[in-house]
Amino acid sequence: MTKHRSPDERSEQILNAARACFLDEGYFATKMDTIARESGLSKGGIYFHFESKRDIFLALVHEEYQNSMSFIDNVDAQAKDITGVLLELAEHFMQLFASTDRPRFMVIMGEMALRDAEVAKLLRELQLNYFNRISALIARGVETGQVRECDSYGVAIVLKSLLDGVQANFALGIEMDLEATIGAAMDVLINGLIRIDD
Repeated sequence: MTKHRSPDERSEQILNAARACFLDEGYFATKMDTIARESGLSKGGIYFHFESKRDIFLALVHEEYQNSMSFIDNVDAQAKDITGVLLELAEHFMQLFASTDRPRFMVIMGEMALRDAEVAKLLRELQLNYFNRISALIARGVETGQVRECDSYGVAIVLKSLLDGVQANFALGIEMDLEATIGAAMDVLINGLIRIDD
């Protein structure tokens, strides 16, 4: 007999199973039967919570986004100086990339964006939200005098793109010394790269 769970717990059970299946077989090769088997539920039980495999995938994408934004908001709410906020964000996401399947799931999201215009549109919107959120953080740093005058939106694009690049390296299985990589990123961020002689 299946243990009684709340609808939210059942949805999470399905999402976890689907994520494992997508990572193992890819989105297109994964069948609803496989998700049902992995989750320990019937196909009817899956369809009670989600209309389609695509809806499950989109729920996983939104979950990734919400988790990231919640963490950024929580760190920012602690009202640390800009360096402290950026360092905490860098450490969190680097550890997340190194210890979870998130980088591999990013590859699946990219594949879906190439094949599905609606998914591509959604991912663009989410990425723009990231840019805006980071830009606001940088702009506040400029206003408080912690960051030099700069194009905060352009800097936000560069910072998010750097983070995405690191995530792609993890997806490829490239090994990195996390502490050294975070240190190098913060060094470039805080001190710049090009030496300017007085």
